[in-house]
Amino acid sequence: MDPPADLHDTHRPTVTTLGWTTVLDAFVQIDAVPYSQHSLDEVDPAGTGAPLNEESFTIRHGFFRIEAKRENYFAELELDGNTVKGPAARIQTSQVGWRYPDDDGDALVRARAGLMLIPFGALVPTNARYRSFMEQPTFLRALFPGDVDAGANVDGAYGLVRYSVSAMNGAPVGDAQWAGRDPSSSYDLMGRLGTDLPLPHRGRFVAGISAVTGRGLHAGTPPTKDSLQWVDENQDGIIQVTELVDVPGSPAIPSQAFSRDAIDLDATIHWCLAALGHGQLQFEGALAKNLDRGVVYADPIARSRDVRELGFSLALVQELGPFALAGIRYDRYDADRDAIEQAGVATVYTHEVFSTLSLMASARFRSARLIGQYDHATNPFGRADNGEPTTLRADKLTFRAQVEF
Repeated sequence: MDPPADLHDTHRPTVTTLGWTTVLDAFVQIDAVPYSQHSLDEVDPAGTGAPLNEESFTIRHGFFRIEAKRENYFAELELDGNTVKGPAARIQTSQVGWRYPDDDGDALVRARAGLMLIPFGALVPTNARYRSFMEQPTFLRALFPGDVDAGANVDGAYGLVRYSVSAMNGAPVGDAQWAGRDPSSSYDLMGRLGTDLPLPHRGRFVAGISAVTGRGLHAGTPPTKDSLQWVDENQDGIIQVTELVDVPGSPAIPSQAFSRDAIDLDATIHWCLAALGHGQLQFEGALAKNLDRGVVYADPIARSRDVRELGFSLALVQELGPFALAGIRYDRYDADRDAIEQAGVATVYTHEVFSTLSLMASARFRSARLIGQYDHATNPFGRADNGEPTTLRADKLTFRAQVEF
């Protein structure tokens, strides 16, 4: 017996006993990597013991989302399960808010608080369900790792103007050091001012400028006691008085706060070609200082200088009829524009530049999508056979199956 027709509606609303209208949906991404130049049948020599193999099957995302609405109030809870670093489950987003007006159009005012996609630029606050390419550009994964942070946001639209003002913890869930735990009592303040202009033939031009300012924390060290160290110089296994070395203790070093900031520009042109479908050309770039928290951690206290970052991406995406999509994207990220290194007695400038050229093609049917993406990438922290620093290729081929239900 076939199920009732309304069970095929994956966004069928229900009304709770408290009067809230709720919508449930889920989203699954399964990745297969048949080729990666960085993949090794080895474990991390740094001591973590993590495997270095990248050619495997993984659950990239397994989202389950509940959205609720009652008059002008709304709430959202989204859970994520994945196997990227072993089986894990966490809260992706959890927020409550109020909007005016309460219809489905653009809100004049929307106020919300909780754990949310960081409202900075155009790409960071885009849910993984709706991204054309598999992952964020490198510079956004560095500046806003994990895409999610806790805070409060007010945004809205008036005519052609779009605005957003936020106060966030400043510790995204993907922060390499703090992993979502806010180490500083100050908030990161950010905002975006943009526009959404209609163009002829069902086209649109969307652009905005975003800025963020806040404070990070350099972790201090606890005090240490005086100690003795034995160095077995003659390799006889017997302690000699001359082989004992006094290691003096050190006082505690307090933690220190430092400032960080960034400015971002995004612009997207949308069009519609009758025979093929919709397409878009999208640019986003950012200038930042001391903001890298995911790729090359920026700590100006440890480096005794500010760390200046620069990144951008340029992407072209075009539908090829109702069932296919193709795109190309180039992104480049300079993690430290003032990086230097000692070469003997000389001090030379080095380049901590990551670049990726991504080719993407996908087929889709209803709520299912099959994606193939080849990333031609470079790693600036490679070493040549003679031990000299060099840039190595880090190409990867990934296939992804995803479905929303």
